[in-house]
Amino acid sequence: MYNIIKEVLLGTPLWVWILLFILIKRGIAISQERPINLSKMFLVPFIFMLWGFEKMITQFSHLDYCLLSYFIFIFPGTLIGYLLYKKYQIFFKQESIIIRKKCYLPLIIILINFLVKYLLNVTLGISPSFYTDISFNIIYSAISGLSIGLFFGGILYTNYVQKELNKPILF
Repeated sequence: MYNIIKEVLLGTPLWVWILLFILIKRGIAISQERPINLSKMFLVPFIFMLWGFEKMITQFSHLDYCLLSYFIFIFPGTLIGYLLYKKYQIFFKQESIIIRKKCYLPLIIILINFLVKYLLNVTLGISPSFYTDISFNIIYSAISGLSIGLFFGGILYTNYVQKELNKPILF
């Protein structure tokens, strides 16, 4: 077992470790108390979208099913992300700036996304026959869509809170 883990870790391309470092750094930064910036919130999901689409488009045999699965699963992922952010993320307004309180939910979502995506790609490395397996193609795409949805749910909830906190107070 130790040899398999060692082989997998040593066989992982350097760019994956660099990406993990960048994602951890970004996840820690966005988990701290800070003003919200909706446009920056799209950076991490964009990275995961590129990673998932690259594999689906260039190497999977069932692209039509992959895309369908991907886009269908964005919706439940968005709902789950929205509800998680609603439950765990707190915002407040300081003067005219909306601030997100310290919360490690974004970092946790980033790390879970990375780990799942990494394990799926290790599976492909161990069993290349999965590139042509329709079930694996659909599962990979569904998980990718679900994970992107988690980020979109957080963005959607943040946008909602920002609008609510910026509404004028009526007496």
